[in-house]
Amino acid sequence: MNKLNPLYIIVIFVVVFIASTFFLINQKKTYEDKLVELTNVSKSAKEYTAYKSNWNNKAFVERTINKILDGRSFRNQKVLKALTPKVLKVKLESSNQKVLNEFLNKVLNKKLLIKKLQLEKDFISLEIGLRI
Repeated sequence: MNKLNPLYIIVIFVVVFIASTFFLINQKKTYEDKLVELTNVSKSAKEYTAYKSNWNNKAFVERTINKILDGRSFRNQKVLKALTPKVLKVKLESSNQKVLNEFLNKVLNKKLLIKKLQLEKDFISLEIGLRI
């Protein structure tokens, strides 16, 4: 059997070294991408749980609507509220367009899950979801 040339062995080691460093760099990039993706998913999950806890909280929804309706401009208006297991129905009747507009602005600026909104000239009817 012939002797192996030491130059061949050195070339094989260099090729193996270059290939392994190339694969290692690719795996590092993949790992870093997965870490970034994991942080994004965990951030989205935290936001989702916060939204779900607010929107799915019956006491929060009732407290928010009562706080809006306790305002000075809504005290003299006809307000009907009905609570069902899945929705809170609110109907505000007024002939004053500014009162209706103010009510609508306040409701839409809160964290509420509005399932149904009906706007007419003299009333606003809302259905606010209590369960997702």
